[in-house]
Amino acid sequence: MSYVSIGKLEDFTEGKGSEVLVGARRIAVFRSGNTIRAIKNICPHEGDLLHRCAPKDGAAVCLGHGWRFSLETGACLKGSPESRVAVYPARVNSGEVEIDLG
Repeated sequence: MSYVSIGKLEDFTEGKGSEVLVGARRIAVFRSGNTIRAIKNICPHEGDLLHRCAPKDGAAVCLGHGWRFSLETGACLKGSPESRVAVYPARVNSGEVEIDLG
């Protein structure tokens, strides 16, 4: 795994999404306490940005049409079942948030 730093834990607001750009990748980052989840920031349905939603029950809910994506697996929980978003493993290391781009 190759982790890259995307900021400090305090840079990410509890219960809100943030967008991080790493190269050409748009990544939605969600914080719950000291836990960070990172997924592809673009809904596969119509391209809405997922970081604009408040996470609910462990999922990002697209504001466009209500599709829900698991923050843990990327699976589509509401919407087209074959759709999914990429998930990036994330960790907090000495106060720095790091994600693995794969």
